[in-house]
Amino acid sequence: MISGTSEGNIKNRKTSKIDNESFSLKINFSKNKKIDTTKLHQYDIKKYINPDKFNFPPEMEDLIPTDTPPYYDKGENYVERIVRALGYFKQCACIGPSGTGKTHIIYLVAELTQLPLWEINCGLQTSAYDLFGRYIGLGKENWIDGIITSWCRHGGILYLDEANMMKQDVATKLNPILDARGHMVLNEKDNELITRHKDAYMIISMNPFSAEFTGTKPLNAAFRRRMSVWLNFDYMSVNTHIDEKEINLLVERSGIFRETAANIVQVAAKLRQEYKTGDLPYGPSVGDLANWARIIADGASPIDAGNETLVAMTSDDFEVQEEVRKIIKSVDWGVIPTSEDPKVMIIGAIEKSLLEIGKPDLNKVKQRLMDDYNRTFADCFEEPEFLTRILKDIYGKAHVTIIDSIKKNLKNMSGSKPVQEFLKIIAR
Repeated sequence: MISGTSEGNIKNRKTSKIDNESFSLKINFSKNKKIDTTKLHQYDIKKYINPDKFNFPPEMEDLIPTDTPPYYDKGENYVERIVRALGYFKQCACIGPSGTGKTHIIYLVAELTQLPLWEINCGLQTSAYDLFGRYIGLGKENWIDGIITSWCRHGGILYLDEANMMKQDVATKLNPILDARGHMVLNEKDNELITRHKDAYMIISMNPFSAEFTGTKPLNAAFRRRMSVWLNFDYMSVNTHIDEKEINLLVERSGIFRETAANIVQVAAKLRQEYKTGDLPYGPSVGDLANWARIIADGASPIDAGNETLVAMTSDDFEVQEEVRKIIKSVDWGVIPTSEDPKVMIIGAIEKSLLEIGKPDLNKVKQRLMDDYNRTFADCFEEPEFLTRILKDIYGKAHVTIIDSIKKNLKNMSGSKPVQEFLKIIAR
């Protein structure tokens, strides 16, 4: 057998055995599945759940999410708290308005922990037979497990979205799985008793502001008590509170200027507040804002881009749409630079590259440029040498990484002579 191990790898092993009268041959095949250790190191979760210990069969690997973006919060450490709840109690609940990233973070937790994710939207008209299993055809020969039964047998994370839309018979059948009994009884299959897999975890999520949803109801009290931890989610920016991380995120995802991103977040904060007070049917998520920003980055005006994204998405009702338009127009958008202006693109590329390191680094470079040379990023368009001096002074040899990032962010303008001259000077 030849096998290799490295940090962040999970090894899945298959065994093949051949026997006859003259010899016996047994071969072990090892397959290493790479975990994104860079993403894993961003979150302190291994003390609660160590992904290296899991070894699910290959057919379940497709249920493990991949390439999930990082989750940004206001310092609440939601990722670590969810994993802690799962590690200690096997289950937890996430509650918060639409658009606060509950589903996003659960996908991220599943990827970080390398646990298969079994997802059920409780708002759909799904019967207990579909969720727990049923016989197909005539007689009792062909039984097919439902999602919940498969999870109970094989492990992973069972994610119940919109849990306060769950049918009562489903909640009742889940109760014995979630308490000290730790098993489920398949009445439909001659009362087969299935013990809960040792690596079977559950997360439920729900929206407490249910004015726009029909079918929501309070959770069954018995089921509610079985959720050991309840985590309350809220928007990053809402009402008068504006979170700088949300602004930075829009700049990173779309490449728009910081002032424009700040205006987008300001609009979102107002819309979210109206949603929370019941005046609007929806509050925009970070993903919704990123879509709006991308359309702006492509050359559309903020008003037009808002009509294409936020306005129509919020509601089909004309009066509601007019209210959203009014809030968008209440912001002073100023003059939005076009993507054809090399000076504008260079300033944006510098800001974006420094934001990839962190907001403090962006502020530090800005301040040093002003303190040492009385220059701004706009001045660096014609005098790039000042930027190079500051980067070398602060970061030493590592400054070349920032230069490479600026080049990457300007690749779409590589044919512009001013951009070529700028890149030539900062690379000296």
